[in-house]
Amino acid sequence: MTAWDLELLHLINQQWTSPLLDYVMAAVSAIDAWVPLLVLAGLLLLWKGGARARWMLLCLALALALADGVVAKGMKTAVGRVRPRDAMDGVIIRDLGKADWGPLRLFEPLVVKPSRKSSETRGKSFPSSHVMNLFAAAAVVMLFYRRAGVVVLMLAALVAWSRVYCGAHWPSDIPPSAGLGVAIGWLTVRAVGALRARRQRTR
Repeated sequence: MTAWDLELLHLINQQWTSPLLDYVMAAVSAIDAWVPLLVLAGLLLLWKGGARARWMLLCLALALALADGVVAKGMKTAVGRVRPRDAMDGVIIRDLGKADWGPLRLFEPLVVKPSRKSSETRGKSFPSSHVMNLFAAAAVVMLFYRRAGVVVLMLAALVAWSRVYCGAHWPSDIPPSAGLGVAIGWLTVRAVGALRARRQRTR
């Protein structure tokens, strides 16, 4: 880590904060709380969205499988960067309380506590799966529906900020994770489009 990494982490995690932001950022970071809503939105698009929406959903599924299941996991294992909350004392951890069903976490008390340095020498800080997945999704959506893509991009940026705010990632984890996500999303759409065009030519 660099001096600017530590300084920016300190500013975002401990200075540029408020009780309202504590909850908002923890809620935004709790992706499992939003999964049922996202699945429902996907099913509605699959049912009512038409061919364009279905192609977008296919590209989304492929991009997320590649980003989360292959690239992020492989790089986390290879890099082994320790998360801020595990690397040193005093990083403020913000999270929602546990619940039996993801969405119910939004109604659980907020957990805010200082970190304790872990003895672990390897971790999963880089890349950020949250950031990579959401920027991949933003790229895919934008290539099909520009305005909706801008909204997803803004949400992705908010989640990226929340990961540093909640002590889960270093600031320097974020730009390359976002860049990788955009690249994966763009390449997935282009690859699917090329295969689709090739299939149509061979009919």
